[in-house]
Amino acid sequence: MQKLTAFRQAIDQILQSNIQVLPIPPTLLAMAAALCQHIGLLTNDGLVAAVMQSNGLTKLASNDADFDRVSGITRYAPA
Repeated sequence: MQKLTAFRQAIDQILQSNIQVLPIPPTLLAMAAALCQHIGLLTNDGLVAAVMQSNGLTKLASNDADFDRVSGITRYAPA
């Protein structure tokens, strides 16, 4: 129960912050699937890359080196 409470508090903090949550329209699923197949990304990574590309986003903070294979995305890894 304590983990669920912490999760709910984290969601509330995100909603109250200046972070914009982008939708994933169904049309991006085909784009994500193509990225997964072409580059060899996992499904969630393909969705992230597709959402980024469709919204003109180029910078990503991630520890996942698979994003280095995505053209147009600059990945910033934790030190």
